[in-house]
Amino acid sequence: MDNKILFSPCKWEELRWHIEAYIISNKITVDTFWESNVLESNHYKMTACDEIIGFFAIHKNSTITLFNVFAPYANQSQEIFARVKKYESVTSAMLPTGDEFFLSHCLDNFAKIEKQAYFATYTEKEIPEERKKSLNLRLADIEKDRETLKLSGDYFDIVINRLRDGANYIEIYIAEYEDNVVGFGVVNYGRIIKDIAGIGMYVCEQYRQQGIGANILEHLKRITAEKGYRPFSGCNYYNHNSKKSIENAGAYSKTRLISFYF
Repeated sequence: MDNKILFSPCKWEELRWHIEAYIISNKITVDTFWESNVLESNHYKMTACDEIIGFFAIHKNSTITLFNVFAPYANQSQEIFARVKKYESVTSAMLPTGDEFFLSHCLDNFAKIEKQAYFATYTEKEIPEERKKSLNLRLADIEKDRETLKLSGDYFDIVINRLRDGANYIEIYIAEYEDNVVGFGVVNYGRIIKDIAGIGMYVCEQYRQQGIGANILEHLKRITAEKGYRPFSGCNYYNHNSKKSIENAGAYSKTRLISFYF
């Protein structure tokens, strides 16, 4: 019997169940930014004796976003990873630190590491009463609220384009305080892990450093939790103000998104 391990391009649907099971069973913290990169990647299955024994994915021809080899073949995983690194035009990998298997293989022979983002998990802890603000959040209509959304500059350009293309997993909220538009909230509902919701915010410049960001996140946390989702937030590793707002809204980060360069 031929036990040679083959790589073949495949559609997302062929791997969906395997990837969902891998993330859930290993309790890997991910967010919707990670999901977008994975879904936009080229997907490959590994097979031996006509059975799927692992998978990997490559984003924009250069960045490995998924890598896993099932247990019966995992003793060959270092050699398999070396083969994956020669696929397409791979120069890097990007992954959450909770993915121990993938992380271990990147640690074997990297040239450089860059810290990309924090992935934050929300707790039931609320903003202290004295820092709460009576915000009103209303769901935005991207056409009717076009002028209002311009207050965010180009922050929502990609989101708005996706909504116009029919994306039903994104929501934009307009945050009002004392009859003024003070900022915006955005929710990305999970497409791989169905019970997660990525929440984020934008605060208009003149209202920053006043606790508005944390209050927007507090509202979004409640909105998504009431719908049965687990809220998460991600922010750039060096965006200290966003990180502070996320923490003030009751979240903490046990996971980082990092890039390895080979």
